[in-house]
Amino acid sequence: MKKIIILLFLCFPILAKAQTDSKYLEGAVSLSDGKVVFSTEMQVPAMTKEQIFETLLEWANKRFQPTEKFKARVLYSDKEHGGIAINGEEYMVFNSSALSLDRTRIYYMLSINCEDNQCKISMNRLRYWYDENRNGGQKYTAEEWITDDMALNKAKTKLMPIVGKFRRKTIDLKDELFNEIRSTLGNQMIALGLKPAPTTPESQVAIVQQPVAPAVPAVTETVQAPATTEKPQPKTEADLTLQATRITLTAGGETLEIGKECWGGKNQLFGKDVTYCIIDTQKAMANMLLVQNDTYSISFYLPQSSTPCMVINCKKMMLQNVKGEEAKKMNPACDANKAYNVYVGEIVK
Repeated sequence: MKKIIILLFLCFPILAKAQTDSKYLEGAVSLSDGKVVFSTEMQVPAMTKEQIFETLLEWANKRFQPTEKFKARVLYSDKEHGGIAINGEEYMVFNSSALSLDRTRIYYMLSINCEDNQCKISMNRLRYWYDENRNGGQKYTAEEWITDDMALNKAKTKLMPIVGKFRRKTIDLKDELFNEIRSTLGNQMIALGLKPAPTTPESQVAIVQQPVAPAVPAVTETVQAPATTEKPQPKTEADLTLQATRITLTAGGETLEIGKECWGGKNQLFGKDVTYCIIDTQKAMANMLLVQNDTYSISFYLPQSSTPCMVINCKKMMLQNVKGEEAKKMNPACDANKAYNVYVGEIVK
């Protein structure tokens, strides 16, 4: 029995690894005209081509700087057409310990095309220089090394032992770069106080109508007005947020009341409906709830009501620290002399 338990513990790392391999399996590396290309399109409502270009050019110049070891740099930038081309070069580390260092140098081209309200990113021309300190090392291209045919078993259910680690780390690097760009643009939108036209998908926001008192017929000295049969119009989401006198935040099974100055509105970011929750950095409890939990709910209450008139469920996307002046662009009730944390949450069902 003891041996069985030991074997089970030894198997746990293998099982855990297998469970995380799905994002690296079939289809994770795409080909275009026989070449490995990773691409994505990001929707950035309310930002012009020029704003997106300047934001990403600044990010690229900081992220890709030539050093003695690497020649990473911005190759060219074209403000008129919104194009940025970047030569990437860095190490991907597979394993590092006191006794050994297993890594490869990776080269790639990162292309960014900026337009009004969106940008397109592609990563291609990937090459590797592995074990460069041992007899010159070995050089590979992505096409001959990390494609489905090369890096996966015949059933396409597992990564191959050696080339699989290149595929895994390359996909991780791609995700890291794309996420950096996404966060950079999102943070800039917050800093600029940009707010695209709000949208309110009925399937994502629960609106609870308050009971309406029956209409009392108007009476004059001689004539009684007929009772109306027209149904009262439901309040819109904007009406409910404006008329709400209480807002609560629920996360991790705990509910906390927050002030109306904490509501930054509902907009769209990267093609997703999102909310902005503005929390004073000194409000330890509210910040703790949002930092420690990936999902949360924002509830709105009308005067003299114990039942929320609207509940918005969110999945945390990003956190940005802003100054009071920037927070006031999102909600005039914020104090210009304070610092705030802005939590961006994707609206979920």
